[in-house]
Amino acid sequence: MKLCDFCGFYVGPEDIKCRNCSNPIAGRQVFEEIEYTPKVNTQTKPSEEIVYIKPKSKLYNIARKTIVLIILIGIVAAPQTQSLVKGTMDYWDEINTPYYRIPESIELTMVRNFTIYLQDSGYSDYSLVISKPYDTPVWPQQDASNWQTVTDFSAVPQYEENEAGRMEWANRIEGTERDYIEIEYKVKVETLRPDLEVEDSGNIEDLPEGYESYLVDEWLIEPTMPEISELATQLSNGTDGNVIKILRNIYTYITYNYTYQQSAIPKSCDETLSGGYGDCDDLAILFTSIARAAGIPAWLELGRIPAFINTSSGCELRDWGGHAWVNALVPLNDGSVTVVNIDLANSYFMWMPPYRVSDWVDDGNGDNLYSYYYLFSSKGTAKATYLENSYISDCKSIGEIKLEEL
Repeated sequence: MKLCDFCGFYVGPEDIKCRNCSNPIAGRQVFEEIEYTPKVNTQTKPSEEIVYIKPKSKLYNIARKTIVLIILIGIVAAPQTQSLVKGTMDYWDEINTPYYRIPESIELTMVRNFTIYLQDSGYSDYSLVISKPYDTPVWPQQDASNWQTVTDFSAVPQYEENEAGRMEWANRIEGTERDYIEIEYKVKVETLRPDLEVEDSGNIEDLPEGYESYLVDEWLIEPTMPEISELATQLSNGTDGNVIKILRNIYTYITYNYTYQQSAIPKSCDETLSGGYGDCDDLAILFTSIARAAGIPAWLELGRIPAFINTSSGCELRDWGGHAWVNALVPLNDGSVTVVNIDLANSYFMWMPPYRVSDWVDDGNGDNLYSYYYLFSSKGTAKATYLENSYISDCKSIGEIKLEEL
């Protein structure tokens, strides 16, 4: 980059004189050859006096550059300029910082189709039981507003509601007969990302009463198991009873010591401990067991998530399947309590993105937890089974949250 020798102004590559002070640029003068034709002066004219202008001294040019420099320093030091520079630097940092872009919420229409048929000849009396999605949070979750809102629910054919509040279809099919069941609903799901730090947490003794069912043994959840109790003691050491610290220790222990591996049915804590692997249900059950053994009420939440997610140019969520995560009760320093979400399979600690639909929250009854997984039964001279096809017919992403880390 070249600057003018006289005023310090930027000089373009094609400039032959400065655009600021009009002084010629050294080495860029253009000389044109002019054909000289002598002319005869037929008129007498007084001779013209030539005035010689002395070139500016080097000291003058130095002084001029100094003045320009002082003016520039003054401009840069001005508060208005500093504000502009800061804004420019902030923008530069913004465009050069990598972010995870998470929707604030998503709105979708969920469709679940079930086809029921016989595997061989004969007949079968079958029963299909499914949890009906609803607005959440529900007890024992403590959020003041819903993070999931369900509307326009429909089911064909009509279902019966059982004692646990679930939808049930029962019928007999014979030979090549098939039954078709479809449920459809709209749901809006919010991102859950509470502004919680370790310092905001109360201690174990600050936990309120009324959550005793989430501190004892339940189907596959075994806080009284000796190995689980020992783990809870070790992971609570050095925390002074701070609930978030204990939850973080349990999360870190499972994340670093167990490998995700999909399985067909949930495993016991003993199987997960000895095998060193598990899927979302297995890891959630292990986490819940250790948390309960440490004195922290914890329970499972069950629903559905997509295996394929693309919200970069719209809202594309595909290949929906079952999922499980953990809820845990946390007392806060201000005397209130809150519930945090922990997803071991996807490495979400105390937050959840909106890519999920909740079907059911564990109510502390082991029979109801068991029946959530074993939703289909068949009895007769032939064995009936079912196929499920779940998809979303439309989806809309709303808002955006930029996270430097998940």
